Amino acid sequence: MKKIGIIGGVSWLSTVEYYKAICQLSHEYQYSKILNGPMAIPEMTIESLNINKSFNLRGAADDEASWCAYEAYFQKALKRLESSGADFAIIASNTPHNRYDSIVKGIGIPVLNIFEEVAKVCLKHDVGSALILGTAPTMASPIFSSVLNQYGVLGKVPKTQHDKTMIINLIDELQAGKNPRATELIQGLVKKYLPADTKKQQAVCLSCTELPLAFAEFADAPTFEIDEVLYINTTIIHAKAAFEYALASN
Repeated sequence: MKKIGIIGGVSWLSTVEYYKAICQLSHEYQYSKILNGPMAIPEMTIESLNINKSFNLRGAADDEASWCAYEAYFQKALKRLESSGADFAIIASNTPHNRYDSIVKGIGIPVLNIFEEVAKVCLKHDVGSALILGTAPTMASPIFSSVLNQYGVLGKVPKTQHDKTMIINLIDELQAGKNPRATELIQGLVKKYLPADTKKQQAVCLSCTELPLAFAEFADAPTFEIDEVLYINTTIIHAKAAFEYALASN
């Protein structure tokens, strides 16, 4: 198996989920195989960044140059992963992927793009429209929607600042285990922004590690359906893509 490089710490919760998912997928893959010793897992190196530092290095939406320090922080981490012998890398967070093209510039190993992997899943499920819920940069940037559009999917974000702020606050509350109405609030946005009278599948991209916590019974599922709407756990989708890429070296 190829060695996986992971940029973590953004947040630490997502790092834990990625590591756990990759290990679980490896065990499931080998479950029926006869092995000499314990089940194998891919070799991994984790570069854990400081989420407070990355947050404060964020630039302004209308000022490309203001993102240089943010991008450099991730580039340096990718170079360290490259030097460690990683065959490819993933960034264990949706938010930095809004600056993906700049971050991976000059990096000599493949870096799997979470937005691309989610778009492939949407294509597989014949998704027509996908509601993107995540951090402020993920909902403000056109990048995720642009990638989805390349796969024939209409990417949407909440239109009002009130709805966007609700999701941003909900992410913090879920991390602290404080909002018992999280499922209800998310499903309210689904009804508001996704049309029910369509022939194509409608989807929700839970594009932050904390959001799937609102659906605890589906925590480890890459996708699940509620009321004929497909919910996509972007963390698990990305981790699954990483494991499959690691296997492809055999």
